[in-house]
Amino acid sequence: MKINYIIISIIMALFLFTGCDSKDIDESLIANAKNNTPYEEKFVSRTFKLTTTNGKIIELTSTEKGLDFKDYKGEKAILVDVFATWCPPCIEGIPVLKELREKYKDDFEIVSVLFEKEEDKPTSEVIEFIKKYNITYPVTVGEENFKLAKDLDDVQRIPELFLFSKDGEFVKKFLGESDLETYEEYVKIAIGKK
Repeated sequence: MKINYIIISIIMALFLFTGCDSKDIDESLIANAKNNTPYEEKFVSRTFKLTTTNGKIIELTSTEKGLDFKDYKGEKAILVDVFATWCPPCIEGIPVLKELREKYKDDFEIVSVLFEKEEDKPTSEVIEFIKKYNITYPVTVGEENFKLAKDLDDVQRIPELFLFSKDGEFVKKFLGESDLETYEEYVKIAIGKK
């Protein structure tokens, strides 16, 4: 039995070495680490039209550097808060976000992007949630939210927050809620006051 394996191995080796005549090889098909061109995903700009609970449209376009908010560009830094009404850390973070917005309201806005399907959370229930927690910044609902969350580093966990400067450049991503001082450190950068 061992002899059969040895003979088969010798025959395979002879076949491999005699079958690869260098004259028959197309060199352009052989991978060469020195000549490899790294794969680069090409950026594709997308425009999103988020709908707030009161029917206002917040339009934004993705850029290679971040997000351009049509109504805020050059005027306000934006913190995009991807959240859900059932998420305890999201709810616990609302007072901090409200205080942050109030403190920097001339140069800063928060846009909360609901990460729940409308069949699970109708707009009327979201409005009740806004009233209950006295949320003073825009909250968006609908399918566009999920498209934006996908574009924002494919959000999988909440809360995830993304800060953009007045010029729409990405500044900082926050996983989970943060304290006021941490937010302020980056908001000052985003509004150009640091």
